[in-house]
Amino acid sequence: MLVLNFVFALIWMALKEEFSFIDFIVGFGLGFAIIALSQKVLQDQIIRTSQLRVEDSYTSYPERTMKTFSLMVFMFWSIIKANIDVARIIIRPRLDIQPGILAIPLDVQSEIGITLLSNLITLTPGTVTLDISHDRKTLYVHVMDIKDPDAARKEIKEDFERRVMDIFP
Repeated sequence: MLVLNFVFALIWMALKEEFSFIDFIVGFGLGFAIIALSQKVLQDQIIRTSQLRVEDSYTSYPERTMKTFSLMVFMFWSIIKANIDVARIIIRPRLDIQPGILAIPLDVQSEIGITLLSNLITLTPGTVTLDISHDRKTLYVHVMDIKDPDAARKEIKEDFERRVMDIFP
């Protein structure tokens, strides 16, 4: 859907015969509205003509876009916070860390969800995804300073995995 939204923005710019940032934003906004409205109409039609319930339908484009934006803001903030924590550890006169490897049970099922979660963990300074079990039920993460393994596991599940599952279940 995002690619289609970009196409709508480019079509708008071509119709206006002006290729400015403002025209791109206007075209993107119009494309967003067109996709959101048409998706709702098509989704309602599909639900009416089939045995699907409203709960079985997919997340709408606007909802998924907002959840993706929320994940990006959260990741930006997490990376800044983790950089500060790592800097504090490094500049201490005495290195007082407790590194460890966590086994995190996964609720996310999709390949892309597991990959995104693994990459987000690795992008955050102080943590690195090491491996995933063969049955794709457990993720192994190295943490540079782990005082409380249960709290660290809970933080990854509630902060990272929950947000990833909102986008890719």
